[in-house]
Amino acid sequence: MPAFARARLLPGLAVLILVLALCAPRPAQAALIHIVQPGENLFRIGLRYGIDWRQIMAANNLYSTNIYAGQSLIIPGVTADPAGNPAPPPPPDPTPAPTTPPAAGGTYVVQRGDTLWLIATHHGLTVADLMRLNNLSNPNLIFAGQVLALGGSPAPAPDPGKVLAVAGRAQGLPLDCESRSAVDWAGYFGFAIDEFDFFSRLPASDDPEAGFVGDVRGAWGQIPPEPYGVHAGPVAAVLQSYGVAARAVTGLAWEAVRAEIDANRPVMVWVIGSVGNGAATAYTAASTGHTTSVAAYEHTVLVIGYGPDWVTVLDGGATYRRTLAQFAASWGVLGNMAVLQ
Repeated sequence: MPAFARARLLPGLAVLILVLALCAPRPAQAALIHIVQPGENLFRIGLRYGIDWRQIMAANNLYSTNIYAGQSLIIPGVTADPAGNPAPPPPPDPTPAPTTPPAAGGTYVVQRGDTLWLIATHHGLTVADLMRLNNLSNPNLIFAGQVLALGGSPAPAPDPGKVLAVAGRAQGLPLDCESRSAVDWAGYFGFAIDEFDFFSRLPASDDPEAGFVGDVRGAWGQIPPEPYGVHAGPVAAVLQSYGVAARAVTGLAWEAVRAEIDANRPVMVWVIGSVGNGAATAYTAASTGHTTSVAAYEHTVLVIGYGPDWVTVLDGGATYRRTLAQFAASWGVLGNMAVLQ
């Protein structure tokens, strides 16, 4: 080939090689899988990877914040190379352990997102030490604002308050928490009702005050007219159809709930998530023209107990405690809505 022809051909070959390199398939990156360690919770895992814990719930189709050691969780937005090395690396823990353990007899105020394992590790103790010092029977039942003894004599036994024995089960469909709570509530009073039969009796509507909004298999966390759920009125009406004495109430005072517990009657309430924070928004249903308050992550639980500054709830098959302030804030988002006898 003449020299002048080769000179004209070389730039074209270079361009072709560059285009092929850019278009060549790249190795796929796999989503990062996090294995839950003892004492971890969703809030701490999200903090570790720099994402909101609710994104982890959504990515793993979790309907509760309950997780367990050894569980595999997808961490959205964080990838791993084919060898399994995460990129980018997680940020450091923003609450490093103190260089020296506190003196015996010290105390620690539980912060949001804390676990007993983290507190024990940061203070040179074991979980067993903290449980012994604070008369704890369950390492998973601590709450923000609780004062824990870190040494010295065991803390005085906490006020046992009053907790009713109510049986519950995990809900069978992604968005039928209202049906599950209602049949567990009715079961306490001696009425055996099937969760799916109960749900089938709820009317469908774009107005949660008139019926169930959206697809019960939809994603949690939306507001009407997207898949959402149902408010207290239709739930009480279906309970009545089974012969259960039930009434829907809004604006209920905490003192009234406490009086129900004192009378050995649990109360079904509307909260946000696992009795967490949220905000209401006004929504007007096209079919009825009715305006009501709705909130993302609307959820139902049963109040089954209380103490001086705490509330015990039954959330499907899980029982846990929240401070009275936490409960009041979450319950108040949707106007202190409840079903009671």
